[in-house]
Amino acid sequence: MARVAVITAPNIGYRNTGMLTVDLAFESLRRRMGTEIDPTWYTLHTPETVPLREGAQGTDFPFRFRSLIEHLDELRDHDAVVFWGDFLHTRHYLAQDATNRLLDFGIAEDRDAARALLNRTLLLADQPDELLARTLSYGGTILHNTQSDYEDKEFGPHFSRLMTRSHRVWMRDPLSAAKIAHLRGDRTTEYFGSDAALLSRPGDLDHLPTTQWSQEVPDGGAIGVFLGARTEIPTWLPDFCQGLSDRFGAPLEWLPWFDRDIPSQAGPIAARPGAPTVGDLVSVLSRYRLVITDTYHLCVNAWGAGTPVVCVGTPEPVPTTDDDYLTLSDVKKHVFHMAYDATDFYLSTLPDTREAHQRRADRLVHLVEGGGADAVAARIREHADHSGTAFTETLTSLLGTTRR
Repeated sequence: MARVAVITAPNIGYRNTGMLTVDLAFESLRRRMGTEIDPTWYTLHTPETVPLREGAQGTDFPFRFRSLIEHLDELRDHDAVVFWGDFLHTRHYLAQDATNRLLDFGIAEDRDAARALLNRTLLLADQPDELLARTLSYGGTILHNTQSDYEDKEFGPHFSRLMTRSHRVWMRDPLSAAKIAHLRGDRTTEYFGSDAALLSRPGDLDHLPTTQWSQEVPDGGAIGVFLGARTEIPTWLPDFCQGLSDRFGAPLEWLPWFDRDIPSQAGPIAARPGAPTVGDLVSVLSRYRLVITDTYHLCVNAWGAGTPVVCVGTPEPVPTTDDDYLTLSDVKKHVFHMAYDATDFYLSTLPDTREAHQRRADRLVHLVEGGGADAVAARIREHADHSGTAFTETLTSLLGTTRR
C-alpha cells in the first residue's frame, strides 16, 4: 500500500466547517480510489490544540493529524506528498495567519523564527529535489501574491522552487492557475482545479453522523442563512432576504456554519432547537431551497450540493492594514462565482435603490425557478469531477513510478 503524506491548513478545534469539508474531500477521493493509499495527515497545529467544537465531538473522522513541525522529516518516508487546499503557499498567509498563530502558541520566539520555520514546513525549503518531484498541490490559491512578494528573498526563491519542481499543481481559481502556468513556463498543462471541498460528490459524506436537526427539514422547505461572519451586514439586507423568503414561500432559517450567535443586524431569523453535528451542517445543504451567506466555503459546499447560493460580499475589498487578513478577503468569493458564470448570485453590499433591489430579486427568482441555478451547479460539478479525475489519475501514476 502506498504511503501518502497529506498536508492541510490547521483547523484547531474543527471550528471551521468549510476547512473540515476540504479535508474530508481527500478521504472521499481515497475511498473512490480503493484501498491502495495509506494517508498520513499533517498540519501545523492539530485540531486537539484547543477543545473540539460541540458539533465535532464524538465524531469518528477518518483522519488523525500529526504535527508537521514535529514530524517534518517523516515526509521523506512517503511515496508522495500532497498539499491539500487553502492559502498555504501565499506570502500573506505565512506572514499573517501562520506567523501570528506560531507566536500565539509560543512555538516561535519572534517573527523571524516563525518565518524560518514556515519556510521549512510549508515551502519545503530544506527538503531535497527528489521529494519535491513526488509532491502534488491541489486546491490552493495564490490569488493575492504580487511581484513584491516574489522579490522577498525569504519567500520568492522558496516559493518558486516548490511550484516549479513539484510534480503537478492545481489551483482552485483560474487567476492563480494562470500565475502557475506563467511561473512554470507551461501553457499546455491544465492548472485550474476546483476547490478541494467540491471533490466530495453528493452522498460521499453520508458516513458523518446526523440527527433530527437536519432530517426534519423538508426538501426545499427553508432558506438557510449564515451572515455576519466575514462581511458587514448592510442595513437593507434583512428586508431583501425576507423578500426572497416571501417569493419562494420558504422561511428564513439560521444555519450555524460556525459556532456563533445570530447577529442582530441580520434581522429576525429563526434558529431551530437542537445541537447540529458537522454531518447535519453538510447534509442539510441539499434540503434548502436557497442559501444566503457571506462565507466562502459555505458557498462552495452549497453549490456542490446543488443548492443555489446568494453570496453577499463587498464590491472591491482592499485590506488597509497588516491586521486585515487577506485570507478573509471577499475577493475569493467573487472570483469563485466569476469562474463559473455565477455572478448573478453575487450580491454586493453597496447601497442601491429599492427598485434595483427588486430587479435583482426578480432575476434571482427567475434563475432559481427557471433552471439557471441548476446550470451553474452542473457547471461547477462537471469541472470538479473532471479535475478530481485528473488528480487521482496523476497520483496513481506518480505512485506507480515512485514504488518501482
